[in-house]
Amino acid sequence: MTLARPPLLGECTGGHDNNFQLLRFLAASAVILFHCYALTDRWTSEPLWRLAPEMNLGALGVKVFFVISGFLVTQSWYARRRLDQFVIARVLRVYPALIVATVWTIALAAMSSRVPTLGFLAHPQTGDFFWRTALGLGAPDRLPGAFARNPFPDAVNGSLWTLPIELRLYLVLAIAGVLTLLTRRVLWLVAALAAGVATVLWPAWMPRLLPGDAMVVRELAFLFLLGSLAYAWRDALPLSLVAAAAAIGLVAWNPGGYPRGVLLFAPLLAYVVLVVACHPRLRFRLFNRAGDYSYGLYVYAFPIQQTVVQRMAGVEPLTLFAYAFPVALVMAMASWYAIERPALGLKSHFD
Repeated sequence: MTLARPPLLGECTGGHDNNFQLLRFLAASAVILFHCYALTDRWTSEPLWRLAPEMNLGALGVKVFFVISGFLVTQSWYARRRLDQFVIARVLRVYPALIVATVWTIALAAMSSRVPTLGFLAHPQTGDFFWRTALGLGAPDRLPGAFARNPFPDAVNGSLWTLPIELRLYLVLAIAGVLTLLTRRVLWLVAALAAGVATVLWPAWMPRLLPGDAMVVRELAFLFLLGSLAYAWRDALPLSLVAAAAAIGLVAWNPGGYPRGVLLFAPLLAYVVLVVACHPRLRFRLFNRAGDYSYGLYVYAFPIQQTVVQRMAGVEPLTLFAYAFPVALVMAMASWYAIERPALGLKSHFD
């Protein structure tokens, strides 16, 4: 008796018959749930944190996002292989909802502030927040007097800190694509390994390229590159349910401790994400009939949560989730149908 060969990733990546949309939705929801604990100053009560203090649902959700992003954005380059089309596709996906989310954040922050509205809008901090956030140049998280007395004070949209990092990683992929590294998988693997060695030998260079905490940024970039490499090597990467189960077991066992075990944790997580997303036996096709609300959930939810916390003193985390998540979901749905999907429809004019 011979065992059936597990399908290869490349055999399972055609079209939209996969679980990427579902995984992104769950990842965004996990981030929102984590923020419900963080914004009520009940960090250590968060379920995953209680099980593994080195991890939380927010961090896990972001990591899943970066694996998927590396995979799908690399797929986008392979589909086009032209810099202008690649850039236009990324701009149409990221910026329309980001600009709206920036305005949405300013509006809710202004309602929370004791600074008069005209003074709030004219304040230099507001202008700086708008331009840097809407353009993805940075992630300022304060506006004049906004949410000043909340348990997690002053933060207006803490979710957006990942977007400047992701946009810079898009730039890295674009450069690799122009240099034809991206479509030559051996060269892309060598380049990724060289970048990893350079990060170890000369750690000061990465913060100049990618803003934020060096350790966190390094891991997110690693996960993004793993997703990208997985697409480049898709015809050689088997999707094994047994291997994915073993990977989950290793992550749960956490050999060496996290984050010291990040070199092991990141590939295991990336593999599990890709198996769950693409394995034929795990496909949940019904969810793909809905819109892709994950991005909207991610960029709109935080100021909604801070507003609820301000208006409902002492609110419990799960109560906050019950109030804030439906509002964020409605916003995300409206954003998808009115802003994001029409913007994505413009891509065909540039192909």
